[in-house]
Amino acid sequence: MSPAAPVVLDRLDRSASADIAGLCRLALGPDSPEPADLEQALFATANAGDSVAVVRGDPSVGVVASVIRRGEGHIRLLAVHPEHRRAGIGAALLEAAEADLSGASHVSVGADAPDYLFPGVPTHLTEMFCLLEAAGYHRTETHLNMSVELGPLPADPGGPALATEAEADEVRTWADQHWAWWTDEVMRALGKERLLISRDAEGINGFCAWDVNRAGWLGPVAVRPSAMGGRVGVPLLLGALHRMKADGRTRAEIAWISPVRFYVRTVGARMGTAFVVHRRRIVPRESGSGEPVE
Repeated sequence: MSPAAPVVLDRLDRSASADIAGLCRLALGPDSPEPADLEQALFATANAGDSVAVVRGDPSVGVVASVIRRGEGHIRLLAVHPEHRRAGIGAALLEAAEADLSGASHVSVGADAPDYLFPGVPTHLTEMFCLLEAAGYHRTETHLNMSVELGPLPADPGGPALATEAEADEVRTWADQHWAWWTDEVMRALGKERLLISRDAEGINGFCAWDVNRAGWLGPVAVRPSAMGGRVGVPLLLGALHRMKADGRTRAEIAWISPVRFYVRTVGARMGTAFVVHRRRIVPRESGSGEPVE
C-alpha cells in the first residue's frame, strides 16, 4: 500500500468520465461497467425528471456517486484505487456522499433502478462489505444475476419485433398499466433500439430489454399478467439473446432475476453473481467516533 493520499472530495463532471472508467477497471476488474454505461449512470438519467448523480473524488485515488430518487438516497458507485485502500479513503468518500444525501431519510447501496450500475454489492467484494458494516449499514435484500453462454443457444423462433419510436406511446402506456416500476428502463431500451415486443389479439403481450444500464446484461423481461404461463416469454428471451450474440457477445448476464427455472429450462442459464443491498438511516455521526447515532 502506498502512503496515504490526500482525500479529494471535489465534484466531478462529465469530462472526468474516461478517468473514472480507468479507476473502475483497476478497482473492480471484470465487474467494471463499460465506459459508456458509467457515463450514462453518473451523468444522465433514464427519466428526465430525476436528479443527476453527484460525483465526487479524484479518479486517480477514489470516486463516489450518490443520488436522491423519489426521496430515497442511493450510493450508485464507490471505487477506490487498489494502491490507496485501507487508508480511510473509502470512509471519507462515503461520508461525503451521505452529506450530499442529507435530504433523504435513508441511504441504500444498490437497488437504484432505473439508473443502477449494480443491483447491490457483489458478494465477493469483501472490503466493501467491511466498509459499509463499519459505517452502520445493514444488509437487506439480495438480488441475483444468471449467466448464459451464447454459443449453444436454441434456434430463434422469431415472432417478436424491435420496438420503434412510432410505438413509444403505446409501449409506455402498456408498461405503466402492467409493470410501472420498469417503465423508465423499458423506454430507455426502446430509445437504444434494444427492446423486443410481442403481440397477440389484445395488443402488446410482452417485452424483453437488453443493454439498458449495462452492456451485456439482459432485462427487464415481462409479459402481460393474463398471458403468464403461455410461453410468451420464450421467443422474447431467445430473440434478444440471439441479437446479443450477433453483436459479438459470447456470454450474457440476466440481471436482477425473479424466476430461475424459466431461464434454466429455456437457455441453460446458471446462477451468477449475488448482490446484497445495504441500507442505513441517515443521521449525524458523533464527532470522532466513526459510528452512526441510531
